[in-house]
Amino acid sequence: MPLTPEFELSALADELYEQSEDDDLRLAELMRELPKETGDALCTSNLTNALQAFMYAFGYEPNIDISDLLLLQPSTMLLRGIVIEKVELAELVFGYDRERKMFLIGVFDGEKMLAAFSGDSAYEAAKKWAKENCS
Repeated sequence: MPLTPEFELSALADELYEQSEDDDLRLAELMRELPKETGDALCTSNLTNALQAFMYAFGYEPNIDISDLLLLQPSTMLLRGIVIEKVELAELVFGYDRERKMFLIGVFDGEKMLAAFSGDSAYEAAKKWAKENCS
């Protein structure tokens, strides 16, 4: 029986969960050691949750309110975007841009994305931008 990419990804996820001993921050660190394409695939699949993907993408655990929200969402929801916080008249959305192949925090006004930020400080930058531009 030939191995499929989904089977290989599932086996890798099982191995990483075992190595991390179900510690989400350790799991994110292990996924960051993988080739970016593989880590991104895990963090946009149904094999991880959105909290694990956030920690993978940004390198830290968010505040408890955001953690609780993301813990309950499968990572596949990042392909559509998950509203993680309201700031002024905008919403901060955690998502994955398939075209640019990157995780981001976007500032959404209810109709369109006004700005998007990536990298380890994306959340703070998006929140600051929303406070300055969406009041």
